[in-house]
Amino acid sequence: MTLLGVSTGVLADRSDLTGLLAYEPDVVEFYNYPRSMLGSIGRFCHRHGIRPALHTPVPYDEPRPLRRFAPTGPDPDEAAAALRMTGATVRCAADLGALHVVVHFPSPYPPYPAAGFDSWCRDFLDAVCGLAREHAVPVLVENLSAHPLLHTAAHYRDALADRPELGLCLDLGHAHLLGPQQGPLAYARALGPAVRSMHLYNTTVARYPEHGHEPAHAGQSAAEGYLPVAEVLPALLALTGAPAVVLEHRPLAAGDPGPEEISRWIRSVIGRRPDPPQEDGPAPRAPDDPARPAPTGPLCPAHP
Repeated sequence: MTLLGVSTGVLADRSDLTGLLAYEPDVVEFYNYPRSMLGSIGRFCHRHGIRPALHTPVPYDEPRPLRRFAPTGPDPDEAAAALRMTGATVRCAADLGALHVVVHFPSPYPPYPAAGFDSWCRDFLDAVCGLAREHAVPVLVENLSAHPLLHTAAHYRDALADRPELGLCLDLGHAHLLGPQQGPLAYARALGPAVRSMHLYNTTVARYPEHGHEPAHAGQSAAEGYLPVAEVLPALLALTGAPAVVLEHRPLAAGDPGPEEISRWIRSVIGRRPDPPQEDGPAPRAPDDPARPAPTGPLCPAHP
């Protein structure tokens, strides 16, 4: 059974957790919450029969939202800070009985030096494997699309090989921005059951820089560049058996469907038998530098 989840990124007021209930979630993925909120989070989940999940960093007690999370350098201080935040999140997840922890990987910010990159990745992932074993919490790395040396399905398959403590949180939007040959279906075929959760929203290459994570709904057309969710999501679930699909759109705006309509439609899609997989959508515009993935705009608007 696939659980339907929702990220706290959908909230305009992040302190009002009741705003999540209209989605009738089985799981809530909490992101960027201070230590002072942990008691409220635990009580909220217990009261409503919700399974918590965490997105690094939780707890996060700085006065400003996290702007940079750089687990693979090249700044060693930033890499050390990312590992500390991940460790704190895994420990918190163990205390809360969380379904999983999600962590962005690798560092998405330029410059992208090749020298040292493999060892930076190995050091971080090995440390996270140790945290996952010690605390018995699955840690899922989230695919990004900005780093030229680690962004494809094959890259993530190789990074997670021989690391059973880790899995992939397949961000469908990030993968879709890479184009049909490297999109979500390519990830599902390459990683199979290593995909243990999915972040679900919709976007197009043209719209992403301005509109970010748009709520997925039935009116979005592949001809316009959107991911054809109704066709692709059942195929992804058949290939991976992912235990959770987590809605990760921005706060709803005028003209968007309501949360009840969104969750009802996604639940109906999750329950469908998959059609034969099609291409993920039209290819994005070619980047100026052929060695770099297609431009994606802001990393994660739902994650300030």
